[in-house]
Amino acid sequence: MQGLHSATKGEREVIRQLVHSVLVRDMGTFNAERFRDWIKATDINFRKVALTLAFRIHDRSIHFTIKQLRGSSGRGGRVIFQFTSATRVRFDDADVAVVAPIVGNA
Repeated sequence: MQGLHSATKGEREVIRQLVHSVLVRDMGTFNAERFRDWIKATDINFRKVALTLAFRIHDRSIHFTIKQLRGSSGRGGRVIFQFTSATRVRFDDADVAVVAPIVGNA
């Protein structure tokens, strides 16, 4: 997880937990409702350390983007980490209600 040298310890820890969770968990086992609940709970943990978790599903792969909330004006924010899940899901962006920001669809 290079490029996180300027992130705080709390920020690095929630990012590490997310990456570990995505690596260990088979994202293909999620249905749209279960994914929605999981992403909502994960985003709550990110907001506790002033980060936001956004996702975009493209070609059944989930692309995660993590942004800082501090010092950001409007809906933007500095992107501090991005990655894509290795396993594919069985649903699209449209199947997951907008409970977390979806990159590129707003």
